[in-house]
Amino acid sequence: MRRARRLRPTPTAALSALAVLLSSLAMAVGVPGPARALPGTVHLNQMQVIGSHNSFHVEPPADLLATLIGFDPTAIQLAYSHPPLDEQFSYEGVRQIELDVYADPAGTLWRPIGTAGWKVMHIEGIDERSTCEVFVQCLQVVKAWSDTHLPHMPIAVLVEIHDTCDVCGPPDPLPVGPAEFDTLDAEIRSVFPPDRLLTPDDVRGAHPTLEAAILTDGWPLIDAVRGRTMFLLDNKRDDYRTGHPSLEGRVAFTPSTPGQPDAAFIKQNDPTGANTAQIQAWVAAGYVVRTRADEPHTQAAANDTSMRDAALASGAQWVSTDYPLASYSARWGTTYEASIPGGRPARCNPVNAPPECAATDIENLPIEVRPATTTTTTRPPVPVVTPSFTG
Repeated sequence: MRRARRLRPTPTAALSALAVLLSSLAMAVGVPGPARALPGTVHLNQMQVIGSHNSFHVEPPADLLATLIGFDPTAIQLAYSHPPLDEQFSYEGVRQIELDVYADPAGTLWRPIGTAGWKVMHIEGIDERSTCEVFVQCLQVVKAWSDTHLPHMPIAVLVEIHDTCDVCGPPDPLPVGPAEFDTLDAEIRSVFPPDRLLTPDDVRGAHPTLEAAILTDGWPLIDAVRGRTMFLLDNKRDDYRTGHPSLEGRVAFTPSTPGQPDAAFIKQNDPTGANTAQIQAWVAAGYVVRTRADEPHTQAAANDTSMRDAALASGAQWVSTDYPLASYSARWGTTYEASIPGGRPARCNPVNAPPECAATDIENLPIEVRPATTTTTTRPPVPVVTPSFTG
């Protein structure tokens, strides 16, 4: 039997756990209810939540999008937007986000010019619009939401590094290596104090490697890490690990493979076919996995739920989508959406959760009703053009 990781809970997490315990004791003197997991027995890897893909993204203006589609029809995959990060947490039940980042140490390359630091956008030159253009500012939005929703389960932030050009011509992205990753970690730590982060050091404990820790002791209990944020690296694993083979001192978990010292998080974007069983095996073994329910436009336009259903059945802890609400697919004439069954931000993992687990053991915060004054939940039709380039 694996021993529970013994991280010290935040004060709010401890109070939350106490409240659940007192509630359970109160219920015990009344009419017996269905079997429930004892408070504090559900681990971080025994849940499943919805994430958003390119969570910062605001689609190009209609005229630019039409031009791009006319040149290359696949540019229709840029036709999606997400509301600000805090709205995704409150009104869409999102608990994992993705930020694409570019290094700009002098503040001379990317908007806002004059602000040094990592910048957030999708493709330089043609798809730069973002609800938060500066990495630190994006993290401040996450932290502010977390501060007012502290019983929440940990939020995961997937960070994708861009350091090669998609549309070459100055300015071009700067190369990113170990020194630049030091600045990335420093920016994260400038927003989140140690007790509001969940890092590889926290999970590794006294074990020689991160993989040994998660395969022996397992992941920490959710009640021990409520109110925290964890970071996942999407790419450039080797550069991030230079000098940190088991992620010693690093903030983010790297996309690894079983048998490696840093193996804890695995990225498998395609959950279909044989990958469904592979992800299920990884989850059963103790790894955490991020996969995707859909790609922009493709599944929503066809109202094709097969990829989504495979992702949910795989047990991947983070299932990423561009369509957490059915209203986002109305522009394609469908009602496609990818959300957690049961209408809550999280559910008990279908592969490895204890049988007594209930969704409220993971997070007891409801998905809020979006006020009429916040970001609209509808999106305009995509401009119709006659493609001049078919690739």
